[in-house]
Amino acid sequence: MPRLQRDILLGFALICALAIGLASSNLLRWADQSLYDAQTRWLRAHAPSALPQDVVVIGLDEAAYESILEPSALWHRHLGDLLSGLAEARPAVVGLATALPVRSYDFLIKGIDAPLIDGIKRLRAAAPLVVGQPMGIGRQLRPIAPELLAAAGNDRVASLAICEDADGTVRRVYQARCLTEDKHEPFAHAMARHLGREGTRTGMIDYSAGGEIEYIPFREVLSWIRLGETDQLRNRVQGRVVVVASLLPTEIRYRLPVSLAAWERGSRTEPGAVVHVQALRSLLSRGLIERISEPLSLVLAGLGALLWFGRNGWRKLAAVLGAGGAVVAGATYAIWQGYYLHSGTLLAIILMAFLARLVWESGRHYREKQLLRSAFAGHVSPQVMRAILGGALQPDADGEQCKVTILFADIRGFTARSENSTPEAMIRLLNRYYAEVSAAIHARGGAIDKFIGDGLMATFGVPQPLPAPQRNALEAAQDMLVRVARLNTELVAEGLAPLEIGIGIHSGEVLAGYVGSRKRRDFTVIGDPVNTASRLEGMTKTVGYPVVCSHEVAAAVGFAGGLVDLGVQDIKGRSALHLWGWNPPLAKRVKTRAP
Repeated sequence: MPRLQRDILLGFALICALAIGLASSNLLRWADQSLYDAQTRWLRAHAPSALPQDVVVIGLDEAAYESILEPSALWHRHLGDLLSGLAEARPAVVGLATALPVRSYDFLIKGIDAPLIDGIKRLRAAAPLVVGQPMGIGRQLRPIAPELLAAAGNDRVASLAICEDADGTVRRVYQARCLTEDKHEPFAHAMARHLGREGTRTGMIDYSAGGEIEYIPFREVLSWIRLGETDQLRNRVQGRVVVVASLLPTEIRYRLPVSLAAWERGSRTEPGAVVHVQALRSLLSRGLIERISEPLSLVLAGLGALLWFGRNGWRKLAAVLGAGGAVVAGATYAIWQGYYLHSGTLLAIILMAFLARLVWESGRHYREKQLLRSAFAGHVSPQVMRAILGGALQPDADGEQCKVTILFADIRGFTARSENSTPEAMIRLLNRYYAEVSAAIHARGGAIDKFIGDGLMATFGVPQPLPAPQRNALEAAQDMLVRVARLNTELVAEGLAPLEIGIGIHSGEVLAGYVGSRKRRDFTVIGDPVNTASRLEGMTKTVGYPVVCSHEVAAAVGFAGGLVDLGVQDIKGRSALHLWGWNPPLAKRVKTRAP
């Protein structure tokens, strides 16, 4: 198997293992929960699930406490009247989501327990009754007075405990996390069971079920009962689910994903009774929202990891965005159907697979460029290498017409010098010479097109664009002469003859591109300016200046820097040109001593 394919498969195996690890852990629970809350709010706003018959809530509110003079611990008579009245109205099931007294007060007021006990018994004979037992001290449920518990029946007691998730939001009624003993089933489950509806304790509350929760004031219901207006109460509760709940502002409040209480619109912290009522509504509607199975969750994680495959690009990005959108839409639909999946974790897996492939490919491309750079650094000019690596030069592209400045340089008398020296010595000398002049050219943004024996051709403006290529070429020529003079000092010290060079510079329109066969290509420029620059280099031998440039080059720099007008000169092989000679001032300062 090719190494690239093997690396891709190994990368997928690693991403798949990480995806399965994330899916089977709770590392991204916060992301799952945050997305679940947002999906729930969207469903509640756009696709709420209707209830065949909503829960009737009778609320013990501030008005009740203001109208009843006795302390709430001594409301036995009032609660007894309420339960007796409900017994006559024949509800389907009644739940007390309010605390009953923890002890008998008969020692204080003789016979005070009797009305409440009688009301409990009357209601039990008419309809199922569930007595809620709220949280007390030390992760224990608050006790109920034995006399009242005996009247209600121990099997009718349910838990009103509420356990928040780690982020402080209530999403489920699972109570084993915050109770020392989980001996009573949750209040909503106990009530739903009397109606033939069941649900697991680990299911999540469906906050999209039903509309806003409203309540009938306790004082109003009590007035109907005591005034004999039984029809008013019967019309409201007959055959329906009734919850008697404490809705005081001083009740412990819990943060919910949505706002439910109609009397506190916009609030996301609401009394515990609201949580139990919504859990009951969920059970009476589509049921609690259950997690998808663990195997299916792992399969979805593996599918998310598949986005490791495929090269990164706009199509891959579109696929990632599409997959992310599908996860969000699918998870929202699943909630609407009563199932919950870790959509936040799945989105993280998709993003992880995409970014991991992006980082891997970036690293691979970087390594390839480094290898290419090191392999061809000595074969092409740095500017050409940067253009290749940056994608500016495409081997299969057609040539491009552009204006460029061309510099030709040649060593005087090199052929005669070679006759009196060994080939090895000549190669060493050329290498020292080319090291100096190449540095001068590259420092000014030029690119060496080719070495021709003891001569070279360089371009300014291609492949690297320059704002003033003529000026760069002249500055490179000046630096070349300075460096050659410095090299001559070393040569003279070694007992060797100094070098003399001539430089020709010309600007014009050329065709720039790759030339050669499919197996061997060179980037070069072609056109009359190339031949002209070569001819100008040859003119340096007759005009007495080391640098000769065309009128176009001199005009581009404003004829400044000591350029000397040579007038119109005949050029071998082409028409005459207006030329300028130059003996750079810095080159004059470096003097050599004859051996």
